[in-house]
Amino acid sequence: MQNEINSADSLLAPSVALHPTHTAGALMTIGLHRRYGTPLATAQEWIGFEVANIKFLVPHAQVNEISEMPPVFRLPNTGRSLFGLVNLHGNLVPVFDLASLINGACNTKSKTMLLVLGRDDAIAAIVVNGIPNRKRFGTSDRTALPAFPESIRDYISNAYAEEKQVWLELDHVRFFEMMAYKISC
Repeated sequence: MQNEINSADSLLAPSVALHPTHTAGALMTIGLHRRYGTPLATAQEWIGFEVANIKFLVPHAQVNEISEMPPVFRLPNTGRSLFGLVNLHGNLVPVFDLASLINGACNTKSKTMLLVLGRDDAIAAIVVNGIPNRKRFGTSDRTALPAFPESIRDYISNAYAEEKQVWLELDHVRFFEMMAYKISC
């Protein structure tokens, strides 16, 4: 009986638990790499994923969740790059379509997944082809940037070689900030 009282005391009041403070509103000031103190270029553990036949990397520490595609609620007049909003664990999360920026299409041969990046109220997601996987690259694996679409040039900071494949480091914070700016204009 005493344990029940102690655990009940630690619960949030319904008015606090249901307060809609954790929405995607913080997307405009996302600043994840500044917030968590890990420079993007120094990360050794990566999550690799593919969009429109281009291989990308994001720091493993920035990945919040990888899931099958939940129902997406589209928003009118937002352009193709904002795929819509999803409800993840009670939070509204913006979903961006990187493939539309590359002028590519989702690869229908592989399963479409959702890659959620960030923490707390500063999260956003990208639609990816197939299941993302863990990669490990060091500075010795860096290679020259290959040719890739001009539309994503501002979001690519490095390239890493793995056998005959090249993986592009996506500055997802800058990408999300630029997408949020475009939507707000």
